Amino acid sequence: VAEKLGLPLPLFIKWDDAEYGLRAAELGHPTASLPGVAIWHMPWSDKDDAVDWQAYFHLRNRMVVAALHSPHRYGGRMFLDSLKSTLKHLLSLQYSTVVVQQKAMRDFVAGPLALFDSLPTSLSDVAGVRSQYDDARVISSPRELPLPSMSMTKAERFLKPPSNPVTIGRSLLAGLVHNLMPAKPEHHERPQLNLAHPDARWFMMSRLDGATVATADARGVAYRKRDPKVFWGLLRESVAEHVRVAREFPTLRRTYRAALPELTGSKRWEKVFGIGADSGK
Repeated sequence: VAEKLGLPLPLFIKWDDAEYGLRAAELGHPTASLPGVAIWHMPWSDKDDAVDWQAYFHLRNRMVVAALHSPHRYGGRMFLDSLKSTLKHLLSLQYSTVVVQQKAMRDFVAGPLALFDSLPTSLSDVAGVRSQYDDARVISSPRELPLPSMSMTKAERFLKPPSNPVTIGRSLLAGLVHNLMPAKPEHHERPQLNLAHPDARWFMMSRLDGATVATADARGVAYRKRDPKVFWGLLRESVAEHVRVAREFPTLRRTYRAALPELTGSKRWEKVFGIGADSGK
C-alpha cells in the first residue's frame, strides 16, 4: 500500500498524517484505529499549538491539504474560519500568531515545490518573526513585574463568556471600540491583571491594555500589550491576504494536484536526506 501511495508530504509537522489517510482513502485503502495501541504524548492541556510557532504549520498545511483533497473549488469554509480565527487572536492581543499565519498564506501561494526548499529553514524563520512581538516573549514569572493594577473583583465583569448572538455581538463591538482608543502607557509597564491560561479569552483580553498570561504548561508568562495601530494594520493585511488567496485558490488547487507525484516521490526526499545516485549513498 505504501508503495502505491508514495511518501508523506514535506510538511514537517501538522496535517501530514491526516493527508496520508485521505490519500489512502481516495485510492481505496481505509484506515482504522487499533484498540489497545497507544503512544506517549504530553497532555493537550499542557500545550496550545494554535498560537505558538506551530500556528504557521497548522494554517499552511491545512491549505495544502485542502488544495489537494477538498471537493470545494474555493476551499469551502476554510477562509471564513481562518478569518474568524484571525480576529479572535487580534482581540486576544496575540499579534505574533496573526503575523505567522500571514506568512503561512504567502508560503502556500509560493507553490508546492517550495515546500521542500523551506524544510531546513521554516522553523527558524517563524521563530524569528514571532520574536518581534511581546506575546511571544516568555518570562519565568509575573513576579518579575509590578503587581497588577486591576482587582479581580473589577475584572469579573469581563470574565463571563458571552453565550448568545446578542452578547457575543456586544462583546465583539466593545472590543473593537476599545481598539479605537490608544492604550494607556502605564499598563505597558504595570500589567492590569495576571491571568491563568484558560482565563485569557478574547472577550476578556480585548478590554485590557496589558496583562500577563500564563503559558499552557504554566512554566512562564507572556506580557501581552494592546497596540491599536498593530491591531488595525494586521487586520487590514489579513483580510487582504485572505481575499487574495481565496481568489487564487482554484489555480493553486490545480498546481498542487499536478505536483503531487513529485511531492510524494522518492527523488526529492532522497535529495533532502542526501541519499541516492547523486550522493553516492
